Amino acid sequence: MLPALLWGLMPSLWAAAAPGALVWEASVEETAAANPELRAARAGVTAAGHSASAAHSGNLPQLSAGAGYSDSSGSATAAGTSYSTSLSLSQNLFSGFQDSARIEQGAAALAQAEASLASTRARLSQELKSAFAGLQFAQDNVTLTDKIVQRLAENLRLVELRFEGGRENKGSLLLTQATLAQARYENLQARQTLASAQAQLARVLGRGEPAGLQVLGGVPVSLPEPAPDFPQLVQRIPELLQARAQERSAVAGVTLARSGFYPSVDVSGSVAREGENWMPDGDRRTVGLNLTLPLFSGGRDYYTTKSAAASLEAASSNRDNLERQLLVRLKQAYASYVESEEKLKVDRAFLDAAVLRAEIARSRYNNGLMSFEDWDRIENDLIQRQKTVLQSQRDRVTAEAAWEQAQGKGVIP
Repeated sequence: MLPALLWGLMPSLWAAAAPGALVWEASVEETAAANPELRAARAGVTAAGHSASAAHSGNLPQLSAGAGYSDSSGSATAAGTSYSTSLSLSQNLFSGFQDSARIEQGAAALAQAEASLASTRARLSQELKSAFAGLQFAQDNVTLTDKIVQRLAENLRLVELRFEGGRENKGSLLLTQATLAQARYENLQARQTLASAQAQLARVLGRGEPAGLQVLGGVPVSLPEPAPDFPQLVQRIPELLQARAQERSAVAGVTLARSGFYPSVDVSGSVAREGENWMPDGDRRTVGLNLTLPLFSGGRDYYTTKSAAASLEAASSNRDNLERQLLVRLKQAYASYVESEEKLKVDRAFLDAAVLRAEIARSRYNNGLMSFEDWDRIENDLIQRQKTVLQSQRDRVTAEAAWEQAQGKGVIP
């Protein structure tokens, strides 16, 4: 039997065997620093920020300088060399709202990248909690199955003694032997699963080699709060913020497409010097104001505008649909979160009862006051309750992690 005290000390047993085990706080720090997916999302925000800044260039003047050299000594006429230097300045005054549309698209792309980063953080937080709890479950399951094998081996010796004394039949003996063999097989499975759980946590941490990875302690959990205002909560989810940014970019895309129907106004000026020697001393100045009025582009502007309008309609429809989907997901995640807390309480209560019943049943069977069938049923119930509590502890962590991800929250900074 696995006494209640030993049950609560399972993580301590692993700590004694692995003094270098990873604690929860360290796993969060390592994931934040080393996970490649998170680094990529951060780089995406940086790139989008630079692109958004570059979009403002259309509102600023363009300045350029130049220098030239020409040698026409082989020419039949006007043979000689010439030098030139120039400084040119140009400024767009009106471009059919193209510049403002590009600025808006740049800002929308930045907002989308920031929302994507928030979504990545929330998802990695959920994956980290699930992987940490999964490895903790795998470790505790190895300890539990070791204890089950030990207990069933003791049970087999008890049944063998009673069989040898003529107080138990051979069928009970064979069943106990088969039960022990099954427990040893499940212990083998638990050890095999441990390697898989180590690899999963190593992937989230950003490690290349999971060998020897062990965890100590557990993932912090909190009690469920009263049901929140789900429609209001949806509005802050990163996925919805991404969809809104896409819709915002589509609105700017319509403005950009329509710019082909508007005239363009530019002013430019240049100062140059030309002459046969360096430095040239012949001055030349030019100032210009240009107005370009589009008349016909072969239907390109018309169809581009139609396409942009359709893209805007698609983005708006996708945003509406996503908002409804997220609302459903929020409610489902919250329900699972609340239920997991209550289920863990119930399973622990059943385990306490099973431990006490098993103690009483062992004593009664040993004294010949209980049949093998009744004792075996109580023993099997204890083993199943122990396994169920382990699973419920893991499911409790993953349910809260899923609820946090559904809100776009997490522990990754």
